[in-house]
Amino acid sequence: MFTDAQGRAWSLVDKAPIFGRDLDPESALPTPAAVRCVVKEFRDMPDASSVSPALVSTEPDGVAAEDGTAVFLVSVDLLSPAASR
Repeated sequence: MFTDAQGRAWSLVDKAPIFGRDLDPESALPTPAAVRCVVKEFRDMPDASSVSPALVSTEPDGVAAEDGTAVFLVSVDLLSPAASR
């Protein structure tokens, strides 16, 4: 689960390997995880004290929220460089 730049909470749905986690039936949930995304654009914030958000897509691996949403406006603080596969 993550919260987008507009304060909405989202849960992404897919199999555990997509999120880079090894889970078993005894795994505590929810658990921190990551999902690959593509940055579509960076947005400027009118208030310089705010962190600028980025429009991202989780479509590269077919990951989406339960309602099918796969494009999100998120704080760049949530992003990190992709690990080599």
